[in-house]
Amino acid sequence: MVVSGVNLVATEKDVVESRASGVGWHSLLRPLEPFLSAVSHQLRLQVAAFEPEIASFAEYALTNQGKQLRPALVGCAGDAGSGFSDDLVKAAVIIEMVHLATLVHDDIMDGADMRRNRPTLCAHSGNEISVLLGDCLFARALELASEFPTTEVCALVSRATRNVCSG
Repeated sequence: MVVSGVNLVATEKDVVESRASGVGWHSLLRPLEPFLSAVSHQLRLQVAAFEPEIASFAEYALTNQGKQLRPALVGCAGDAGSGFSDDLVKAAVIIEMVHLATLVHDDIMDGADMRRNRPTLCAHSGNEISVLLGDCLFARALELASEFPTTEVCALVSRATRNVCSG
């Protein structure tokens, strides 16, 4: 299946050939670069939604992005390689914020010191701040979800959050 010029079904042979040819994650995402840039920009803008007392901690968490797998999947599902809407960007931001919240909480539970080559939030700022910020990230994701004209998005985010917390 090809979406936005990206083959989403890879055989073992495809993987071996892509490794041999030097085709990597970033080259596969090239058609989605404008979309992923918009998602990154909107994530940075979310810092302003947090109380001043925790805004710097939110910025620390929201600007430490990894491979952007989840936003890329949203982009592929929404065919963002051929154009994208603000709602598609918002959906990707919501999913990424839920993911980041789970990482913040996971680092506390694991006692992790490093993530993505920099100190985790709990190593940087302590467990108390990290718990609160993880909760605030979940809450902000739900707030963004509530901006959609249907309650379905909010219900899905809530259910996903509950499932993560349940294990």
